[in-house]
Amino acid sequence: MNESALAELSSKVYGFGADAILIREQVDLNGAGARGLVKTRVAAREHVSAVVIDVTHGDAADARDHVDCMEIVRDQAVVSAIPEVKVTHPQAKVTHEAAIGSIDSKQLATLTAHGLDPESAVDLIIRGMSA
Repeated sequence: MNESALAELSSKVYGFGADAILIREQVDLNGAGARGLVKTRVAAREHVSAVVIDVTHGDAADARDHVDCMEIVRDQAVVSAIPEVKVTHPQAKVTHEAAIGSIDSKQLATLTAHGLDPESAVDLIIRGMSA
C-alpha cells in the first residue's frame, strides 16, 4: 500500500466498420491519500459494438478518484458504459461521470460554417475529445 500514490489512466479509441471494443480499467486506492483519475473517450460509428467497464475501489483514508467517460455514437453503433464504484473506507471518495450520445450539433454547425465538410468536422471533434 503506497500512501499518496497517484494513478492516471487515459484511453482514447475510435472504432468503425464492424470493430468490437472492450475497455476494462481498474484503480484500487489502498494507501492513505491515494489519488486516481480515469479518463475514457470512445467514438464509435457504423456497426461498432463497444463496452467500457471502469472499476474504482476507494479503500483508504482520504483516497480520491474520478472516472470521466465520454462516448460518441454514430450510425448503428452501440456503446455501453458500466461503472463499478466501491468505497470501503468512510473517508474515501470516488466519483463517476459518463456521457454517451451523438456529436454536439452546435459544434458541428460551427465547424461546417467555417468551411469543413460534415465528415471532417466530426473527425476534428472526435480528435479533440481528449483535450
